[in-house]
Amino acid sequence: MNYIKNSIFTGIILSQFLFTPTCFGSTLEHKQIDALVEKAMGKLNIPGIALAVVSGNEVLYAKGHGVQSIETNTPVDTDTLFQVASISKSFLTAAFARLVDEGKLSWDDKVIDHLPHFQMYDPWVTREFTIRDLLTHRSGLPLGAGDLLQWPDAHAQPDEIIAALKYLKPTSSFRSEYSYNNLMYTVAEEVIRVVTKMPWDQYVEKALISPLKMTGCVASPKRITQKDKRAIPHMAVNGQLKTTFFKDDEHINCDITGMAKWAQMFLSKGKLPEGQVLITEQQQKEMWKSVTLQKVSYIDQKYAQTHFQAYGLGWRLKDFHGHLHASHGGAVQGMTSHIAFLPEKDIAVIALTNQWSRAAQGLTATILEHYIEQQPTDYIDVYIEGNKRYKEYLKQQNKAEKPLELSSTKPPLALSQYAGTYQDDWYGSVKVIVSDEKLLIEFSRGKALRGALVHLQGNRFAAKWTDRTLNADAFVNFDVDFEGNISGFKMKAISRSTDFSYNFHDLNLKKVSE
Repeated sequence: MNYIKNSIFTGIILSQFLFTPTCFGSTLEHKQIDALVEKAMGKLNIPGIALAVVSGNEVLYAKGHGVQSIETNTPVDTDTLFQVASISKSFLTAAFARLVDEGKLSWDDKVIDHLPHFQMYDPWVTREFTIRDLLTHRSGLPLGAGDLLQWPDAHAQPDEIIAALKYLKPTSSFRSEYSYNNLMYTVAEEVIRVVTKMPWDQYVEKALISPLKMTGCVASPKRITQKDKRAIPHMAVNGQLKTTFFKDDEHINCDITGMAKWAQMFLSKGKLPEGQVLITEQQQKEMWKSVTLQKVSYIDQKYAQTHFQAYGLGWRLKDFHGHLHASHGGAVQGMTSHIAFLPEKDIAVIALTNQWSRAAQGLTATILEHYIEQQPTDYIDVYIEGNKRYKEYLKQQNKAEKPLELSSTKPPLALSQYAGTYQDDWYGSVKVIVSDEKLLIEFSRGKALRGALVHLQGNRFAAKWTDRTLNADAFVNFDVDFEGNISGFKMKAISRSTDFSYNFHDLNLKKVSE
């Protein structure tokens, strides 16, 4: 097919007519995809979406919808850059695959052989930890452990993250169960740096992005040349969309044109368009081999007839109506994305969005089902209905739980006694200060986690963050020693909907100075 470009609104559309791929369950026209995307945007409150459908060497559909920002109304097109967040994990594992192909390391190398300063809580685990373990979420650490070193806007250096690991206590046995952890991928990035003698993002650009001619994509936001091409992140606050800050770190920023090329490489079993091998088929099979078993969600069981789900090397794997389904999502402050394959049907779908929602995953699942089911599920409708049920659930929970009431009395101690610097072994410092007869809290690793401490009762407060797009207010319980002095405090997110990366509950902050 020939590429047809409308640079203002639609970007690349390969055909204005329907396409009927091999073994397609039902006919799906471009206008039906357009309608599906528009419904997702309208019902799930998404300002902009870029979506591509790829089969073999053909891009069947690639188009931008909506706007980059509600403040500028600049249209999303196929050149609009999105943060793909944890989809970056697939780039990292592909980088490892190239190094394995070149004989520079193996998946089962011990981490300490490359990073001698790597240390987990348990010395035996430290000795046994392999590169494969880094990439498969079976470390034994709890969900999101240590994420505040990188979240929501923190920028801990790799050495700081590695130094913190020995203080993070496991909640399950090593390699016994799945628990998503981002820090291990930072360790993996450091292995890349040591082996290649260059930062992982530069290696990815040299070894993967450049050969694939993903000209609009970079592995570091520092190398974005056209700032006006970036989709702006958005969050919903009390139902209203608001722009929010970029969580800029050394991860992939890409347009839908580039992501289509990324998908084509996997569909062609690791080959470039010209036929050269970028990653051997053997290593791609290794990436898409199940390692750590996961629980199957209710939605997958009911609608996708999924019986098994696992995590491979930077990829989620499951059976989807009896077919292999490989995918990964990405979520960062104000953006979500999803890439999904049915390799046996030679098809992939990528959706990039600039809002925090499940729209991207719903779009990929809905479109893929059209390739194998005569009556495919509309997962956007499923998620719309799920949102309604979840809101009703929260309403019932709020009725059942004791309401968050502000105290009509003063705290039992003078505000100055709560003020000071508090230290946690793995995170670092948090300050509590008195300003205008109010308590304020400030986390040291970023600017986002700053706000007021509102008194609830006794020595219990609520941290109300100034940036209301965070959706992460937290309880703060101060500890008092036998002399009646504040010795430290612990925290816990107030809302069950707070993202797991706000792992306040893992902090054990001790007062170190007034």
